[in-house]
Amino acid sequence: MVTVNMEVLGHDERGIYYPESKRIIIYLDRHECLEDILSTIQHELIHAAVEDQNLDDDQEEKLIYAMAWADYHI
Repeated sequence: MVTVNMEVLGHDERGIYYPESKRIIIYLDRHECLEDILSTIQHELIHAAVEDQNLDDDQEEKLIYAMAWADYHI
């Protein structure tokens, strides 16, 4: 099971997934609205979902981008 934690002040990232602990941290100060926060949670959850697929970081990001824009390409 993946847990999601939110922190008020963060780093350069909007959110990050730690596969070792199966934990997602969302940095609230990097977001402008609730929709933005939910989008980041979804993004990090996809990282968690594909972690066993042996994709490198670039492949994961391309997959997530394609999934995010899939409705517009259909």
